[in-house]
Amino acid sequence: MSTVLKRFSLVGVAVALLATGCATGPAKASSAAIVGDQAIGLQTVQDRTVKVLKKEPAAQQMQDQGKLDQVSKLVLADEISHRLAATAAQRENITVDETKVYDAIKEKGGAEAAAKQSEQDETTIYRRQRDVLVMGELARRNLSTLEIVIDFFQVQDPKEAKEKAAEVTADPSKMSRFIQEAPRTTGGQQASATNQRVRVTENPSLVHTMLWGVKPGTVVAFPADEQQSSWMVALVKERNKVSPTPGEEDLIERIDPQLLAAFGLRIAQFLTADLNIEVNPRYGVWDPTNAQVVGNAGERAGFVGVPAVKNKS
Repeated sequence: MSTVLKRFSLVGVAVALLATGCATGPAKASSAAIVGDQAIGLQTVQDRTVKVLKKEPAAQQMQDQGKLDQVSKLVLADEISHRLAATAAQRENITVDETKVYDAIKEKGGAEAAAKQSEQDETTIYRRQRDVLVMGELARRNLSTLEIVIDFFQVQDPKEAKEKAAEVTADPSKMSRFIQEAPRTTGGQQASATNQRVRVTENPSLVHTMLWGVKPGTVVAFPADEQQSSWMVALVKERNKVSPTPGEEDLIERIDPQLLAAFGLRIAQFLTADLNIEVNPRYGVWDPTNAQVVGNAGERAGFVGVPAVKNKS
C-alpha cells in the first residue's frame, strides 16, 4: 500500500484549504456560527461581505448573478478557520512575530494588493497572515514526527466511498470486508491494507487530507489522488509521535508554504476537535474536509464520521 500512496507527487496537489457552545445554538438571530463557546456575529459576516463586494469586480458580478451567498460562505469559513487557528495557537503556546506578518504583506505589494482576489479586506489580511504563520509553525512541529496507523481501502466512485465510510461509522466490523473486496489499481497493486503506518514525509500527496486532522477512531473518505480518479476510505486507529528520519528537516524547508499551511490547518483541526462547530442554517453547514461552508451535508467534499460508543450489556 505504501507504494500506492507514494506514487502521487507533491507538486501540483491542489490546496484551497486556507479559508475550519451549543447554548441555544447558532440559529438565533445574532449568530452566523458558533465555534465552541465563541459566537461569530451575523453583522460581522455581513459587513465583511459588503467590503468584498465593494472592492472586487468578480464578487460584484456574483452579486448581480444572485450568488451573494457564495461570498458570504467564504467570509464565514474564514471566520471559523481563524477561530481554529487562534485556539490552536493558544493551546500550543505559539506567538507570531508581527514583523514577519508585516514583511509578508509588504512582499505582496501591501494590504490592498494582498487582499485582492480574496475574501479578505485591508484589515483582515493581516489577521489571515498571522493565521498562515500559525499553521506553518504547527506543520513544522509535526511534519517529520507525526505518524498515523490506518486501515484503508480505495474505490473509484465518490458516492460509493462516502456510503461505505458511513457504513463503517455505523458498524466498524464492516471495514475488514470492504478491505478484502477492494479492487486493485490499474497497475495491479492492492489498494487496501490494515495497520498501515503513514507519514507525510513518505506520502506527501496526503499532506492536505483529513487523515491528520482527526482523532483515532474516526472514519474519513477523500480523493486519493489529484485527479480524484480514486477515493480512499480510512479508519484512523492510532496517532503516534516518532523520531524524524535524517534529512527530513531539510525537506520541510523546501515544501511550498501553502502546502505547509494546509497541513498545519489539519493539525489545528485535531487540536480543536473538542470545539463543536454549528453554522446558522441560512448559510448551510460546516465542511471539515475542505474547511468551507457548504449549502447542505450532501455538498461536503468528503466524509468524516466517528463511530458511536456502544454500551456493554
